[in-house]
Amino acid sequence: MYSIRRQLTLLLIALLILITFSAALQGYRSSMLKSSELFDAELIALANSFGQVALLQQAQTFDAGDQIAVQLWKNTQLFVNSTNTPTHKIGKFAKGYSDKNFSGKRWRVYSQSTSNDDVWVMVGQPLQSRFELADKMIISAMAPIIWTIPLLAVIIYFAVSRGLRPLRSLSDALRHRSPRNFEPLILDQPAVELSPMVTTLNSLLARLQAAFEREQQFASNAAHELRTPLSVLKINLHNLRKEAISDSNTQRIDKLHEDTDRMIHAINQILLLSRTNPEYFEANSSQVDVYQVAQNVISDMYTNIDNKQQTIELIGKPQVILSSEFALLTLLHNLIGNAHKYAPLDGRIQVQVYQDGQDVLIQVDDSGSGLNDDEYAKVLERFYRSSKHIEKKGQGIGLGLAIVKQIVDLHTGRIHLQRSALGGLSVQVFLPRSRKREVSIAQV
Repeated sequence: MYSIRRQLTLLLIALLILITFSAALQGYRSSMLKSSELFDAELIALANSFGQVALLQQAQTFDAGDQIAVQLWKNTQLFVNSTNTPTHKIGKFAKGYSDKNFSGKRWRVYSQSTSNDDVWVMVGQPLQSRFELADKMIISAMAPIIWTIPLLAVIIYFAVSRGLRPLRSLSDALRHRSPRNFEPLILDQPAVELSPMVTTLNSLLARLQAAFEREQQFASNAAHELRTPLSVLKINLHNLRKEAISDSNTQRIDKLHEDTDRMIHAINQILLLSRTNPEYFEANSSQVDVYQVAQNVISDMYTNIDNKQQTIELIGKPQVILSSEFALLTLLHNLIGNAHKYAPLDGRIQVQVYQDGQDVLIQVDDSGSGLNDDEYAKVLERFYRSSKHIEKKGQGIGLGLAIVKQIVDLHTGRIHLQRSALGGLSVQVFLPRSRKREVSIAQV
C-alpha cells in the first residue's frame, strides 16, 4: 500500500546521498586542483634550488629518493642528475611544465634555465603522489559526512513522521470511527493545510446524517401510512365479499383480494430492502445460531407449506455466526418462501445448514421447474422475474433474491445458484463465521 511517509523519507535520503556524493566529487576535483598548484609551486622552488648547484660546475649523480627526479643540462650535456632519471632529458628545453614517462612512472616535470641561459634545470615529481594526496584529503574531509548519513536518515525519518503527524491523526480518527457516527470530525491540533479537508468531510458527514435520518423517517412513515390503509382495505373487501350476491361479483372481489395481497407483499419487501442496510446491520449484530433461525422460519411457514401438501426437510446442526437475527430471518424466509412458491403441489423442499471450511453454508433446494441457465445471475437483480414464472399470478415482484443478495453482501459472503438434485432451483449461501470491517484509508 502506498505510504506518503515512506516515499517522502526515501526521497529525502536519496537526495541527501546524491548531494553528499556530488559534494565529494566536486571536493575531489578542487583538491586535485589545489594539490597541483602546491606541487607546481614546489617544483619551481626545487628548480631554483638546484639551479644554484649549476654554479658549482661540478658533475655528479646523487640519490634523490622516489618522490623527486632532477637533471641539470649544460650545452645539451647532462652533468648533474638523480639516480632515478634516464640519460636522456626528462623535460624540454623550454620554460614550463610537461608530463613525461620514465623509470616506470608518469611524472610532472618543470623546466627552466639559469640566469645566463647556459644551464637547464629539470625537476620532476610522480603524478601518482599528487593523486594519492588528493584521495587522502577528500577521504579525510568526506568520511565524517558519509559516516553520518545513517544518523541523518534516522533524523529525517523522525522529522518526516513528526511533520505528517496531523495527517496521521486524521487517518487514525477516520480509521477508528464507527460507520454510524456522523458527528463532526474534531482534531486536537489541526494543521492549516488540513483545514479545507476537515471542513469538507464535516460537511459531507452532516449531509449523510440528514440523508440517513430521512431514510429512517421514510421507512417509518411508509410502514405506518401504507400498511394501515391496506389492512383496512382487506377488511372491507372481506366484508364486501360476504354481501356479494352474484358469483361474478365474488370473483371480482377475490381478484381485488389477490391484488391487495400482492401490494402488501411488495410493500413489505421494499421495507425489508430498506432495513437491510449496513448501518442497521452493524448496530444489531450478535452471535446467532443459523440452524435455530431456520427452524423458526420453517415453523412459521409450515401451515402454508402443508396447505400445498409439500414436504420440507431440515438437515444440519447448530452453526453460530456473527450476524443480525433479523437479517438471517429475512434471508431464510425469502429462500424458503421462494422454494415454497415455485415447488408444485406434493413438491419437496430441502434446507441444509452445515460448516464449509471457515464459512457456514445455507442450501435450499426445491423440486420446482427451476431456472434457465442464463437467468442465474439475473434473478439476483432487483425486480427481475424469471420467464418461467412471470405468467403466474401472485408469485412476487422480483425482490426476494435481490434482498438475499444484499444480506449476503453485508456478511461479505457468497451466493451461488444452480440446478437442484430435486429438479428445481438450488441456492447456496456461504456466510463467514466472523468478519472484519474493511477500512480503505491509505497508510500515511
